[in-house]
Amino acid sequence: MNVEQAVQIVEFLGKYNEHFTGIVDFLERKMQKVLADDLVWLHDSLQEEQKLAMAGVSLENKRLELLDKMGYDDYTSSELLKIYPDEYKGRFKLECTNIENAVDKIKALNSEILETVEKKLNAADSHLKEKGITGPGFYGAAGSKVRMTDPESDIIGKM
Repeated sequence: MNVEQAVQIVEFLGKYNEHFTGIVDFLERKMQKVLADDLVWLHDSLQEEQKLAMAGVSLENKRLELLDKMGYDDYTSSELLKIYPDEYKGRFKLECTNIENAVDKIKALNSEILETVEKKLNAADSHLKEKGITGPGFYGAAGSKVRMTDPESDIIGKM
């Protein structure tokens, strides 16, 4: 591997790390909003989350294309490190380590968010069951509309 290729890869990995850092920041905000039950923010953030996901796919495709053009498409990061010029090995290792750390953090945050949402949904379900509400009661199994109460005792029914 020549120095120019090494620089290209390291610079690209730096951009990739910026992207992963952005995802970690977003997921940390998302976790706080989940804890705060900020449904409006969560709804409004869907586009931002989708953009981050699409940007990640784009970056990964560019990374694969870059390595393919250089002839290193079948190389793992450890194999690349072995052929890296000595003066760039440290930066390459740093970028790879940062990516690994960010990916681990993203996995952990996603897992925490999912677990938190599941706990909140279970708590809400338990609360509703204690109040005698066992389901939404709006539609039957065949999809037909079902009244939750007797029309005669509804406020609207009495009007």
